[in-house]
Amino acid sequence: MDQAADDVVSEAALCAALQASGGVGFWTWDIARDDARADPVSALLFNISPARSRAGVSLAEILEAVHPDDKAHIAQVILDCVESGGSYAAEYRVCSPAGRLRWVFTRGHFYLDEAGQPTTGRGVIVEISDSKSAGTAFAQRDGASIDDALNRTADLCLSLHNAVSQLDDAGMQALTETLLLEIGRHLAARQRIAHDTALH
Repeated sequence: MDQAADDVVSEAALCAALQASGGVGFWTWDIARDDARADPVSALLFNISPARSRAGVSLAEILEAVHPDDKAHIAQVILDCVESGGSYAAEYRVCSPAGRLRWVFTRGHFYLDEAGQPTTGRGVIVEISDSKSAGTAFAQRDGASIDDALNRTADLCLSLHNAVSQLDDAGMQALTETLLLEIGRHLAARQRIAHDTALH
């Protein structure tokens, strides 16, 4: 992405980012500083330019793009999860550039320090509009145990990404991000299969 395009929020920029990534992005959030950063896909889905996202934005700014009918429930589940740590999964609508409503699926994990205080959050986000044109938004926290192998893998990779980020090793961080994106693609494929099954 060139420098000029890096500051642009447009439907064309989002479509290009979605095509390049297979519709999958990832995000991180420094909770104490309320400093969220994301790749171009995740940023543009929430009407934030890639350049601004790299500089860091607040959770409130991100939530501005969530559909008004979905926002209160989604925000509450996320904040509850932040307080006690752990994972959540959600499907909801965002109003992306040009006012288009898009469905996204996101899986996130929040971490606590030794004193039980929230420190960071990390997650993957998948644009699922093609497989979900209607329906009800949802957000739910995981229970104490996760029986599903793909979601366990996602959580383990998020934890790995969290640990690697503390090593200041760009190569290892890039590898964990590649793995996160691949897991996101599998989550997206499963969402499409579930949608197609529900139609038949």
